Amino acid sequence: MIGPFLKKLIKYYLEKLLMWLRMLKFNYELDSEIDEYHKALDKRDKERNLPKVIEEGVFGEDGWSISIGSDYDRDSRDRGEEPTDT
Repeated sequence: MIGPFLKKLIKYYLEKLLMWLRMLKFNYELDSEIDEYHKALDKRDKERNLPKVIEEGVFGEDGWSISIGSDYDRDSRDRGEEPTDT
């Protein structure tokens, strides 16, 4: 009478353990795929050469300006401005 009960109890807990291990594996694989996707997005953003925002001075003071564009913006070269490294 105790033998079949123990077999069922052991089988139940082994199935729970296996299910838990499968979930751990699934979570690890999912996290790995998410990390790969984020790395691909970061790489794509770097390749797209997104514009940089350059602020000079304090808002409202004389000489304050803001420019939005790439370091290699054609319009700024046409005006004789040099690209800045900030």
